[in-house]
Amino acid sequence: MKKIGIFILLFVTGLVSAQQVEFKASAPSVVATGEQFRLSYTLNKEGTDLRIPDLKGFDKLMGPRVSQSTSFSMINGKTTQSASYTYTYILEGVKEGVYQIAPATVMVDGRQYTSNALKIEVVKGTSGNSGSDRRGENRAVQRDASAAINENNLFVKVDVSRRSLYLGESLVATIKVYSKVDLTRLGRSKFPAFTGFLAEEVPTPQQIELSRENYNGDIYNVGVIRKMLLFPQHTGEITIEPFELECIVRQRLTSGGRSFFDDFFGNYQDVRAMRRSKPVTVTVKELPLANKPAGFSGTVGTVRMATSLSADSVNANDAITYKVTFSGSGNLKLLRAPSVGFPLDFESYDPKETRDIRVTENGMAGTVSFEYVLIPRYSGEYKIPALRFSYFDSQSNTYKTILGREYNVFVRKGTEKGNGQVVAGNPVQSFKKEDIRQVGEDIRYLKTGKLGLRTAGVRFFGTIAYWLAFLIPLFLFILGAVLNRRRIKANADIARVKNKAANKMARKRLKVAATAMKNHNAELFYDEVLKALWGYMSYKLNIDRAELNRDNISDVLTRKNVSEDLQKEFIRILDTCEYARYAPGSNSDQEMDKVYTDSIDVITKLDKAIR
Repeated sequence: MKKIGIFILLFVTGLVSAQQVEFKASAPSVVATGEQFRLSYTLNKEGTDLRIPDLKGFDKLMGPRVSQSTSFSMINGKTTQSASYTYTYILEGVKEGVYQIAPATVMVDGRQYTSNALKIEVVKGTSGNSGSDRRGENRAVQRDASAAINENNLFVKVDVSRRSLYLGESLVATIKVYSKVDLTRLGRSKFPAFTGFLAEEVPTPQQIELSRENYNGDIYNVGVIRKMLLFPQHTGEITIEPFELECIVRQRLTSGGRSFFDDFFGNYQDVRAMRRSKPVTVTVKELPLANKPAGFSGTVGTVRMATSLSADSVNANDAITYKVTFSGSGNLKLLRAPSVGFPLDFESYDPKETRDIRVTENGMAGTVSFEYVLIPRYSGEYKIPALRFSYFDSQSNTYKTILGREYNVFVRKGTEKGNGQVVAGNPVQSFKKEDIRQVGEDIRYLKTGKLGLRTAGVRFFGTIAYWLAFLIPLFLFILGAVLNRRRIKANADIARVKNKAANKMARKRLKVAATAMKNHNAELFYDEVLKALWGYMSYKLNIDRAELNRDNISDVLTRKNVSEDLQKEFIRILDTCEYARYAPGSNSDQEMDKVYTDSIDVITKLDKAIR
C-alpha cells in the first residue's frame, strides 16, 4: 500500500513538472495620486530569486506578500494538479503621468522566466484619497453607497473611433457605461438604429466586466456594452442616435428611523436610474474625384487579388473554372463579382460566391472568391485577358489598380455526341436537329375536294393579284421600317426602358424572397426584399444604385407628388429589413410574411403613383 502511495505521488509530481510555466503581472491600468493598489505577480510553479524592476513614480509600501493555492481534480480516472504562487506588493501613486513597469524575472527549475510589462496611468487624486479612505486597496473605484446619483457619477457614452472618414471606410462605435456608484446590474436598453450606416456587431464578452478608465481626469468603473463596426452609406453628416440604458444602483438608506442593527448589518435599496447618451455626429466625405479609375466599383480598404484557371487545354464542350480571389481588409461585404472579358465563343454562368469574412475592432477582413464555369463551344486558340480591379487604399488615400494573370486557352475539337458533361451539378446533353423528328409527317393523304385548277394559257401579268403581290410587300416593308424606328427611339430612352422594367425586376426578386421564406431562410429573404425595393426605386427613378439613399429618395418622390404616408411606408419596410439583417431580433415566419405582403403592396402603390 505504501508503494502505491509513493507511485501516485511521483505520478502527480511528474504531471506538475510537465506543465508549462506561466509568469504573469497584473495591476490596475489607472490609479489616483495617493491611492494604494496592488501589483501582483502570479506563477503556476514554485520559483526563486524574484526580481522586480524599478518602480519609478510609485512608493512601495509593503511586499512581497506570498500566497499559495493548490487544487487537485480527477476526471475519468485522470488526476491533474494545479498550483498558484502569488507575490503581492502594495504601491502608492506619487506623481501624475503614464509609467511603464518593465517585466520582472524569476527562476524556476534552473531557468529564468520573464513576466509581461505593464502600463499604469496616475491621475490627480481628490482630497479624500488620504488616511483611512485609502484602505480599499486594489478596488476599481471607491464607490459611495450613500452618494446621490447624478450625471457626473453615472452616465453612458457612445465612443467612435473617428469623426471624419471617406465613404466606404469604417468606424467602430463603442457603447460604454461609466460609474462611480455601486452599480449592481443593468436593466432594459434601447440601442441606436444606426440610420445611414451598414452595421456589423463586433464580438464582445457576454458578461460585462467593469474596468478602470481615466475620463476627463477622473477614474470611473467602465463597462463595454456593445461594439459596432459601421460603414456609412452616404456622404454628409450622419448622426448616431442616443443610447438609453436602465442602471440598477445599490444605495444605503439614510432615513432618520435607522437603528443599531441597520448600521451593523447595512440597510440598502436598489434604485433604478435611466441614462441617455448624447448624439454623435460623423462627417462622411466623398472619395476624391482626381485620378479616379474608370472601373472603380466602390471598394475601400487594402485589397489583394489572385486569379486561377483550372485548365488551359480542353476539348470543345468541356467545362473549365476561372476563379478570382480577393483578400485583405475593408468593406469586403459589399464586394460584387467583377466583369471578366471572356471570349464570345465561351458560354459562361453566374459565378459561385464564397465569403470568409471576420468582423473585429480593426475592421472587416477576410477573403471573397468568385468561381466562373466556362464552356468553350468551338475549337481554336483563345485568350482570357488579365482582370483589372481598382480600389481606394484607405492607408495612402489613393486609388490603386491591380492586375490578374492573362491566360491562353487551347480548345481541341470535341465529339459531336454529348459526352456526359456536368455543369453546376446538372448533366448537359446536346442534340442534333436531325435527332428531333415529327411523327406522322412521312405519309400524306391524297388531296380531295376543289383543287383550284386553272385553264392552261391564262396569263398572270397585269391582273389584280399581280399588282397586289408588289404593293403588299412594299407596304409591309414601310410599316416595318416605321415601327423599327419607333422601337429604336424607345430603346434609346434608357429612363423609360428602366421605368417599364422596374416592376418586372422587383417581382422577380420577390419571387426569390418567397422561396427563401418557404425554406425558413430569413437572411436570404430579407436580402432579396432589400434588393427588390432598392432595385425598383433605382429603375423607377433612373438613379444609380450606388447613389441611392433615404434622403434623395424622399426628395425625388416628393417631386413626383407621391404622398408622405406612402414614402414613410417604403422607408419603414427598408428599416425593418435592415434591422432584421444586422441587429438581433426575431425572424419568425409571421414577420417575414408581413414584410413580403407589405412590400408587394407598397410597390403596387408606387407604380400607380409614379408616372
